[in-house]
Amino acid sequence: MLSQQSSHGKIDRSDLPDDCLFCRHPQPEYWFSKRSKHNNRPYPLFRCSNCGGAFVFPVPSEQELHEFYTSPQSALELSLRADDPLDQYKQAVQEEVEFPNSTVDAKRMAETLKSLAPGTRALDVGSGYGFFSRALLDAGFSVDAIELGEASRKIHARMTGFEPKAEPFDADFARRNSGSYDAILLSQVLEHLPMDADPIGSLHVLLRKNGVCAIAIPHFRSYLSMLQGKGDMFISPPEHLNYFTVKSLDEAFASRGFQAMKFETVSRFDYRKFKKRFGALSPVPSLALKGFLGVSSLMDKGMFINGYFRKL
Repeated sequence: MLSQQSSHGKIDRSDLPDDCLFCRHPQPEYWFSKRSKHNNRPYPLFRCSNCGGAFVFPVPSEQELHEFYTSPQSALELSLRADDPLDQYKQAVQEEVEFPNSTVDAKRMAETLKSLAPGTRALDVGSGYGFFSRALLDAGFSVDAIELGEASRKIHARMTGFEPKAEPFDADFARRNSGSYDAILLSQVLEHLPMDADPIGSLHVLLRKNGVCAIAIPHFRSYLSMLQGKGDMFISPPEHLNYFTVKSLDEAFASRGFQAMKFETVSRFDYRKFKKRFGALSPVPSLALKGFLGVSSLMDKGMFINGYFRKL
């Protein structure tokens, strides 16, 4: 259930979190409430003074989140213009050709996982269109995948030759597949998962001894995030619920039985958006942003965090 706010914007004390959902530090502070473009509800956000992360609290119900992700409301499926599955697949491939994004990240992360994992059985959680599953296959992994979006599953099947299971990632899934995987990849997924359900604990259950988990998430407090403040483009509940810094991601995994192996930050921006907005003048803001994002990544303040964690 969502928190009820007074006309003065105050939060009911019963809806205050006792501890940070990431590092478990006591008494995170109320930050502000973000009204959702999806359902027009206000979602209160809290920040932790210890790890620097932020999160939505109270966490939306399992039913609310399931309804959201099984409807065509997620950003990934809303971007599909066609209705025919073959046309949707062609659109997804063409978008990647015009703006190489997922393929670049997928190849790098799959190769890093291959160098760290103790074996070759992998799980792709929230597998989307299948770019990451395909990269894992190319790296020599045997791959399972789960994905709730119907259109995404159909595209994934054309891209990889197999359709992901339409299963939620939760404790029940982890229990039924305990100790099954050497490697698990979650690209742009952990920010969506309700932390009160302990998804990192579920990752620990799913992995074999010394298994490795690879995480890609938006970087809360990247230079761009700090510049945008409360207008951070990744603060979009109920789609995004968790906003991780490197420290909060590290402590969230360390407190749940993992050792960090590697961190890096990267930046991606579709510069075609500038062309639509600025026309012939688009090279000017594009060049400025490329320089800014390049410096951000060099300073470990890029837009996205890639983290690799070994099960202890």
